[in-house]
Amino acid sequence: MALRNPFRNAKVKETDDLGFGTRITGERDRLIAKDGSFNVERVGMKTWSPYQDLVEMTWWRFFGVVIAFFVMVNVLFAFILNGVGINCLNGVKQGTWLENFEQAWFFSVQTFTTVGYGSISPSCISTNFVAATIALVGLMSAALATGLLFVRFSKPTSQLVFSKNAIITPYQNGQSFQFRIANKRSSRLINLDVKLTMSWVEANEHGMKGRKFARLKLEREKVVMLPLNWNIVHPIDEESPFWERTPEDIKEMNVEVIVLIEAFDESFSQTIFANGSYCDEEFLYGVKWKPMYYPDPSGSGKTILDLSVIDEVLPTA
Repeated sequence: MALRNPFRNAKVKETDDLGFGTRITGERDRLIAKDGSFNVERVGMKTWSPYQDLVEMTWWRFFGVVIAFFVMVNVLFAFILNGVGINCLNGVKQGTWLENFEQAWFFSVQTFTTVGYGSISPSCISTNFVAATIALVGLMSAALATGLLFVRFSKPTSQLVFSKNAIITPYQNGQSFQFRIANKRSSRLINLDVKLTMSWVEANEHGMKGRKFARLKLEREKVVMLPLNWNIVHPIDEESPFWERTPEDIKEMNVEVIVLIEAFDESFSQTIFANGSYCDEEFLYGVKWKPMYYPDPSGSGKTILDLSVIDEVLPTA
């Protein structure tokens, strides 16, 4: 028996497909993760891009990689110096293998960083050659680390915060689908443009499931600036996929609303993007947003924007 199709009247265009295709039809399959990344794991043929990984990884992981590289490279050169002969280094106090290795490692570090205290120096052609190699690797490593730090600091990143839930709430003479965003930074975002695409699983007359996409019409798709929060509103009218659908209908069809926001960040003088999505289990009904901003009680004339209440709602009744 064919499954009931509660979205049979929705207007679907081929251009609304976001590139996920029609075959992702699992019961709770999510297309976009909460952090805005694609909910896709690549297996099989993979490629490794050191530059991209070093730029995109977290700061803690980045510094961990830098420290590990620094330690391991100097450990390698310390082994080479011990193999060439520790007696070819002036200022080394002969001792156990571990004591000799420790002195060779610190000599490598001093040469690698071009500190060169002078307490230990090479005296043979072999150790001079190794010291020259260490200095070359150290200079190249410092240049690479400096470039990566600059790229990471100058990379434009979005600090837009999304409400945890979306709400379906009264709007004018009907209903609307809403969520809200705000900028966590004090930087100026201008020319914000938002696009919403609704995705759901639909069964055809033969009972075969497929995923559908439809662009959602918004009350306002663009704002010039974002000094406060922005309630993004999709009016639910006859052309909306939400029209006359119950919460049970929406849950049955595994609905997900995908968000794409584009804005210009004046601090970086670059365009930034932010992604997000709301699944049917994150929809709230019969509530409205709690106001996020209010006049400064001290009488300074400023408006206070309280980002901590971005997820808070109030009952509509």
